[in-house]
Amino acid sequence: MDRKAAVAGGFYPSNQETLRKEVNSFIDAANDFKSANLKGVIVPHAGYAYSGPVAGFAYRQIKAFDSANPGKKIVFILGPAHFVHTTASIGMFDSFATPLGKVKVNLPICRSLYQDEIFDRSSESHLPEHSIEVQLPFLQECLADFEIVPILLGEIDPWILAKRLQTFFGKENNIFVISSDLSHYLPYNEAVDKDRKSLKIVTGLQTEEGNLIDACGQTGILTAMSLAKNIGAKIRLLDYRNSGDTAGNKSAVVGYASLLIY
Repeated sequence: MDRKAAVAGGFYPSNQETLRKEVNSFIDAANDFKSANLKGVIVPHAGYAYSGPVAGFAYRQIKAFDSANPGKKIVFILGPAHFVHTTASIGMFDSFATPLGKVKVNLPICRSLYQDEIFDRSSESHLPEHSIEVQLPFLQECLADFEIVPILLGEIDPWILAKRLQTFFGKENNIFVISSDLSHYLPYNEAVDKDRKSLKIVTGLQTEEGNLIDACGQTGILTAMSLAKNIGAKIRLLDYRNSGDTAGNKSAVVGYASLLIY
């Protein structure tokens, strides 16, 4: 069974060529950060007009990594479930569709994870969700050959989840994509201050302060921080902006950041 695109024509263009040009414009406009040991990224998931310029920074690093390290990549995408209650739901589909084509799901890995009781046995939460879907066109333009392990997160302990995923993190040609926006609907200056505090906790790997991170994908971020600490990896901020900088007014903004896990 294929999971059909739910937000094409809304969060991002439904026309294939328009979408391809837009994604590559965001990637081409970003700066490089040279790292041969990329393990993952933390990247926003709003409509492309709002967060696409920020997401481009993370995906530029993934594109460079793929060029320097040929071969099939397995991309673990952890995004928050906005619409359906879950613990952690694995997208047990054959593929996820976008206007750029179908993205194959690595079912053997999904099935191995699915045996653990911490995971939700229903994939219903994936059907209306955008937090994973909006990452896929970027991945399709950045990676020559890849499959995904899509996981939506709700009420689950990030430390338990990290323990379950640790064997996959840091493994050659595995990439973790943590999908998350930052603070929501605060006045511009207040949002910038709050987001800077959150980002300081993340880049400092201060897991003991993790409950102070203001982000819709807090669970995924905390999981990534734990995974990174366990192998001695670092997290670096690549770009931060909010909707007041990109495509909205400054009275009530949403924060976006791209971070590299390496």
